[in-house]
Amino acid sequence: DDLGGKLRMRAEFFTDLGMVSSALGQPRRAIEYYEQSLEIRKETQDRRGEGQTLDNLGDCYADLGEPRRAIEYYEQDLAICKETQDRRGEGQTLNNLGNCYLNLGEPRRA
Repeated sequence: DDLGGKLRMRAEFFTDLGMVSSALGQPRRAIEYYEQSLEIRKETQDRRGEGQTLDNLGDCYADLGEPRRAIEYYEQDLAICKETQDRRGEGQTLNNLGNCYLNLGEPRRA
């Protein structure tokens, strides 16, 4: 419907702003935009978009040197990837989780 389409466009807009902020080395600002996108994606039940946004949030926290926080977001994303049968996203997220565990000095979990 029209409202759902507008909301999805807003979510994409916030995601784009997050990506630009992240590329400019401003992960905290990116997090603010991604959180707004995530809220809309949950509201519109856009599971794939929700997973991608969770992955972006994990990337930001990893960039900030907060691997444990990143892991929380990556694990949520991984569950959605499995639910939506997004094998490519699942692989990417497993890689991200592995990198976080390596950064924590936990290679067996990686």
